[in-house]
Amino acid sequence: MTNPAPEELLAQAHKVVDAWNNLDLDALHDLVDENIVVVHQNRGVAATGRDLMIETVKQMKQVFPDRSIGETTRWAVTGNSVLRETTWQGTATADVPGFGKAGEHCKLNVLSIMTFENGRLTEWCDYG
Repeated sequence: MTNPAPEELLAQAHKVVDAWNNLDLDALHDLVDENIVVVHQNRGVAATGRDLMIETVKQMKQVFPDRSIGETTRWAVTGNSVLRETTWQGTATADVPGFGKAGEHCKLNVLSIMTFENGRLTEWCDYG
């Protein structure tokens, strides 16, 4: 089986990010594998499974109502993985260990590794 073209994988990653930014839970459900592994290496966040990922997205929206993942600044593809450099930001409504204190605008430069199988996101690993 051949891997999709790099531009196709990047487009798929952008669909996931758009759904995350817009809190489009139906789209996330369709774009994400049921056994996805999500890890934020430097912030103590880890979740396995689509339902837990979607629940985490809902919780993040409550704590960071203006949260967003920014545009891709640099990217590369290796195999079926997209390495995507971006900025994550949001203003905390409560203290969140590893992210920031209530009222603080948090901004993180992030490298995401997003791996896809059969058109669905199977792993999302962030560093930053």
